[in-house]
Amino acid sequence: MLQFTDIEQAYQRVGPVIHKTPLLTSTTLNQLSGNIVSLKCENFQRIGAFKIRGAYNKIASLSDGEWKRGIVAHSSGNHAQGVALAASLLGVQATVVMPKVSLPNKVAAAKGYGATVVFSEDSSDDRERVAKQLESEHGYVPVPPFDDDQIIAGQGTVMIEVGMDLNALDYLFVPVGGGGLIAGNAIAAKHLFPNIRVIGVETEPANDCYQSFRKREIVRIPPPQTIADGMRTQAVGKRNFEIMMKYVDDVITVTDGEVMETMRFLLERMKIVAEPTGAVAPAAVLKNVLNVSGKQCCAIISGGNIDPAFFKKLYA
Repeated sequence: MLQFTDIEQAYQRVGPVIHKTPLLTSTTLNQLSGNIVSLKCENFQRIGAFKIRGAYNKIASLSDGEWKRGIVAHSSGNHAQGVALAASLLGVQATVVMPKVSLPNKVAAAKGYGATVVFSEDSSDDRERVAKQLESEHGYVPVPPFDDDQIIAGQGTVMIEVGMDLNALDYLFVPVGGGGLIAGNAIAAKHLFPNIRVIGVETEPANDCYQSFRKREIVRIPPPQTIADGMRTQAVGKRNFEIMMKYVDDVITVTDGEVMETMRFLLERMKIVAEPTGAVAPAAVLKNVLNVSGKQCCAIISGGNIDPAFFKKLYA
């Protein structure tokens, strides 16, 4: 299993090419939640999301021979962008498989970073099937979205930066899709703040990890209908789940409506643009789902790549 030293090594690799994103606070958020809240703003990261961290760490760790073969990844959007940019920075040819319903701005960004985009059907299963077919046909090296040690270690570097900025922390709230972000950051959080409680957050329609955590085995669900496109994975990864069972204290859910309310709050009161998945962890804090008070809390805003048309839905 990954160790904190692996995450430190990942930060040595990715630190020179990523942004050290800010921790932002709001007196109003503190008052509404009853806690002392910091938001780790990965929406200000390169590509607009945390995914560049894991993608760069994985691709940079490959051999020259693997680079020459080219890489393939599958993603609903942000991992595709992270892989595309990381590959471009490292001079590697990338192909990314994205569902037909991917947000146009995420597809355009992946292409803009130089990747070839291949479309699949909407489910995470079909994305993975098409990626494996391309891997078999062309010899591409796979760059998984979450179930990979180098990906997990790269995502865990978010918490390295949090530890640079905070001396104490009681709770860490992390959105859960495939589990890469929470797995890496749970390891780092428990090392940096030994008494911290790490909480995973999903939307109610995408509650596969919520179910898995309680059954202590991976539960697979049908393609979930949720506004949080980064949570449309149908199950968490095997490595990710093993780490979660050791380091994560609980998994909770919020509604899509609460996510939209939080997106409006972040936009209006803090001038922060968060995509739906990015607002999931802050929603758990804003609504104080755990019913705690006076605690030092950090919630990760995982990304800000919102479809401009979605703003109309926020105020419908």
